[in-house]
Amino acid sequence: RSALAALYRSEPAVNTTGKIPEADIVLLDEIFKCNDGVLNSLLTALNERKYTNEGRTYPIPTISFFAASNEIPQEKILEALYDRLELKVVTANIEDRDTRLAVLKNKQSGAFGQVNATITLEELVEMHREVAAIPVPDAVNELADDILCELRKSMAVSDRKYLGYYPIAQAKAWLSGHDKVEASDLLALKNYLWRLPADREKVESVLNRLCVNPMQEKTDNLRAMALESQSDFKEACGDGRADLARKAFIKLRGELIRLYQKQSELRAAAQSDGEIALTDSLLADLEGISRQAHEETGFTYTPLSELAALN
Repeated sequence: RSALAALYRSEPAVNTTGKIPEADIVLLDEIFKCNDGVLNSLLTALNERKYTNEGRTYPIPTISFFAASNEIPQEKILEALYDRLELKVVTANIEDRDTRLAVLKNKQSGAFGQVNATITLEELVEMHREVAAIPVPDAVNELADDILCELRKSMAVSDRKYLGYYPIAQAKAWLSGHDKVEASDLLALKNYLWRLPADREKVESVLNRLCVNPMQEKTDNLRAMALESQSDFKEACGDGRADLARKAFIKLRGELIRLYQKQSELRAAAQSDGEIALTDSLLADLEGISRQAHEETGFTYTPLSELAALN
């Protein structure tokens, strides 16, 4: 006892051998039934990969946490823990009869749950290093923000979720063989952004609409603005008054210059020949509206690029 007291300076410590503070992969079963003490420890472990043992805090090696639960927490005290669980998958009952029988047969034979393909811990660490090195373009961050704003119109998405989205997108890009994160990689967020199972369909719908062809969405929005401005211009010209037509033309020209500048930004951010073609098509439509307005009012036509330079 004297020797142990001298060795450890009589400081109490919790034995962590074979427990979370020394584990590389962790499974937390029935996670939402934890008590307050475990809850506080888990929050720090999940978010910061740190563990405090009798006043001493040190890093833990855990790469991934997996959790299982038969319920979604209702207590407010568990909300922070729930929000820290990044990818959430709802496990439904096996609907197909043949599949149920196959699973039953595997379980009866002892083959159920066996893993045929394995990777080493060193390989997993190397994968993490490669994933973290995948670049995230500014255009993708802006698209993620568009997704956040769209979802917040009808559901709650925390800032923590938005600010922590990119490692999942990087992992999806790495698995897909991309050298940088692309818009389609954000589709992996379908299991990340929802809080309640009822929100899953909504999240997936927004992701499909904004990520499958985000440039199409953006160019269509700018084109709709241009057409609306053209309609207002034609309505003002319908009265036959030259002064009203002149004012309407100046207003339309200003809006077209603004939309041209937006189109130029989109073209600069385009990541493929297809996206460049979409922005060029938008420019052609803007120039067509501008040319028609010049002809109707008797002004000499000037390309939008020159008008923008003079503005």
